[in-house]
Amino acid sequence: MMEKITYKYNPSDYDEMLCEYMTAFYRAYEEKNRVFMISEMGHLFSETKYAMKEGDISSSDREEMLTYFGELLYA
Repeated sequence: MMEKITYKYNPSDYDEMLCEYMTAFYRAYEEKNRVFMISEMGHLFSETKYAMKEGDISSSDREEMLTYFGELLYA
């Protein structure tokens, strides 16, 4: 039986594109697909910047998110 992983950020709490990229990153993480995780990290970097400019997240939220996903990438 697979253990359900609990993540810090719930993709459904965010707008469409950010939600999609988070979901894809988490899927790659669960599959231990590092190449895909790196690819999705690039998308997350760009999309969090856009979300910040749109006022959806703060600068500190963006930094925390990128740090969190970076830590998963190198876990």
